Amino acid sequence: MKTPAEGLLLLRQRFPLIGVLIAAITGILLTPWLGETWWLILSLLVLAALLLPIRRQGGLVLVLTVASFALLQFWAWNESPARILALWFDAHPQEFVIEGIVSSEPKTSSSGMATFPLRVEKITGLNDPMVMTNPILLPIEVRVRWAVAMTDVTPVYGDRVSFQARAARPLASRNPGGFDYRLWLERHGIYTQFSVDPSEPGIVISHGHGNPIMAWALAARQRMEVILATDLEGAPMELSAIKGITLGVTENAPEGFTDDFRFTGTMHLFAVSGLHVGMLAVMIWFVLMAARLPRPWAVVIIIPMLFFYVAVTGLKSGSIRSASMVSLLLCGSVLYRRAPSLNTLAAAALLQLALDPNALFSAGWQFSYSVVFAILAVAPPLDNWICTLHTHDPFIPPKLLTRWEQWRFSWWKYVAGLLAVSTAAWLGSLIPTIAYFHLVSLSAIGANLLAVPLAFAVLALGALALVTGGISLWVAGAFNNFNWLVTKLLLIVVQTSALVPGGHWFVGAPAKPYAVITLLDLGGASCAVVQSGGKFALVNAGRKRDARREILPFLESSGANSIESVLISKADAAHLGGVPEIACEMRVKRVGIASESVHSQVAKSVLAALGKSMTHLQPSTKWPLLKNSDAELFPLFDDAAGVRLLCGGVKILFLPRLTPKLTAQLRASPPSESLHADILVTPLGGTELASTLEVIRLIAPKIIVSSVESLNRNGVPSREWNQLLAAKGIELLRQDESGAVIIDADPKNPRVSSFLMPEHIISLGKMLP
Repeated sequence: MKTPAEGLLLLRQRFPLIGVLIAAITGILLTPWLGETWWLILSLLVLAALLLPIRRQGGLVLVLTVASFALLQFWAWNESPARILALWFDAHPQEFVIEGIVSSEPKTSSSGMATFPLRVEKITGLNDPMVMTNPILLPIEVRVRWAVAMTDVTPVYGDRVSFQARAARPLASRNPGGFDYRLWLERHGIYTQFSVDPSEPGIVISHGHGNPIMAWALAARQRMEVILATDLEGAPMELSAIKGITLGVTENAPEGFTDDFRFTGTMHLFAVSGLHVGMLAVMIWFVLMAARLPRPWAVVIIIPMLFFYVAVTGLKSGSIRSASMVSLLLCGSVLYRRAPSLNTLAAAALLQLALDPNALFSAGWQFSYSVVFAILAVAPPLDNWICTLHTHDPFIPPKLLTRWEQWRFSWWKYVAGLLAVSTAAWLGSLIPTIAYFHLVSLSAIGANLLAVPLAFAVLALGALALVTGGISLWVAGAFNNFNWLVTKLLLIVVQTSALVPGGHWFVGAPAKPYAVITLLDLGGASCAVVQSGGKFALVNAGRKRDARREILPFLESSGANSIESVLISKADAAHLGGVPEIACEMRVKRVGIASESVHSQVAKSVLAALGKSMTHLQPSTKWPLLKNSDAELFPLFDDAAGVRLLCGGVKILFLPRLTPKLTAQLRASPPSESLHADILVTPLGGTELASTLEVIRLIAPKIIVSSVESLNRNGVPSREWNQLLAAKGIELLRQDESGAVIIDADPKNPRVSSFLMPEHIISLGKMLP
């Protein structure tokens, strides 16, 4: 029986790179606390490097690794040229003429805007050419939005382009739970974004300045997409699945295509990783061995082909990790030295972190390595245990077993292996899935048992179509049609698994004992999420695109699996357009609409789809949203209604834009307690000052929350409102500055905060009676 110290020593001897990897991760995580003390880490690095030749100890290696990766990450995050250039742009707000080379394949949206990273070569100030005229010495990447419709030539990878634009920081997430695009770009070394004015379109100066291997890979992928689409033009779902599994391409997939894969834990099928790289390596290996090629020459051929496939599929973290691991294993086979798989995994992770320390914060990196680690560490013992549940008596010689028994035990061994790998992968992805998707999917274990073998078949048929497509598109079309059938079976398995009751659910932070109201920033549309005791309700549901991009991510991150009630104050696209999208993902129990007449075509189609679950509410009624959260309605002009939420001791009044007609109605109405509120939610853009102030005096709020529609000239409040409301002791929260507004209706200390300014907390304790 080994002691813990002996076991740890044995672990270090068998898997030495695991300790080095932990040290590297520790160094990267220490970077935010370095600040101005980075020179201490540098001193430690120099000292460890000097002592290491004298005293060769493992502790010094770990110290050297921690210091090295801490300094690498410090430079990559704080001292990178791209970050310094972004700070310089902040201090020099003017238009510039930018010249550089397109460093990746442009992505074109349906609106005619191409987005691509640009490696900057030269920057010239437009108003003051002397501001910056020197060429850029270090490689700096920025993000460019290029108006394709306004120019005859669309940039491609490797083009040198020139354009006129003003620098801006990428947009940050404005609502909780949403994808933080700005942070994602910064983790990829991009801190600045240029939007080319369509009235001043950019020009393509010359072509062919990119890496020729990368250009060849991109051209090959485009050709591969054409081959895979042969005879499948009328099957967008199946074609998207084939492209996603074979090439990792999901950009042009139909809307909502990946939802069922996300709910069933099978999204990894579209992430080119060990499943894809390993199968490709096996296929090439068998072909080369059949051709009687010597093993060293086979390895020399396979490794470049694997990395070419990685380049074709977009240089994803999982594919780089898989290609690195397979390459190390192949090299070991040539040298007749079999390295432990966990050690090889740690070597691949160290290599990626050394090239890019920010990869540690990538969701793809974390998913890839956690899943593979779980498969390597958990699957073998789990497989052995499952096999023991149904196996022959060890005292009976295998020769005495009947054919039926041999087939049955062999089949169970195969199923046990699949079940062990599927369960281990599920365990490995559990923490990242909760952290990023706020999702727990029990159906993932069963879904992967069928989905993974089918995905192998899809990948094999796709590879056959690509190989034969260069000779005959007719033969490739035949393979594609067979692949359509297999992919159809895969989609049926995934969609059926997604419908299993309780197969997946969303998890969030523990529910608070009081109501929390979140006023989402939707750029002119309206949606307020009410949470109380782990249950959820909505006041309005925004537009269709708002539901997909902002409302559903927030509900998922909060742990919502059903909506108790939805109250719609106006029947138009900006208030109820998102109801069908929300209802497709989670159960909506009740929908109440405070409008009898409906003129919007979008609203008519939505209400027709809701059917019996929708209720027309009469004026001056009370609609119970949740426990201790009620809504009072009162009729207004323009087929709209005012809504006052009563959440504990906090009163929140929702009003549409205060038009002259509406303000006249409110001012003429007799004084009513139903108008009084602590918080008024209404857009102030385009309103008349004097009459609106009179209405505000009747409501007597302490805080006003105004949405801002920046693209509408009447959607931006005048800056005069800040002074006018401050003089009356009213706090104004403009959502273009605050983002989402969070109202905690805590009976002991009600307070209001904003997503973009969390440090600015407004207490309502002294305001409420």
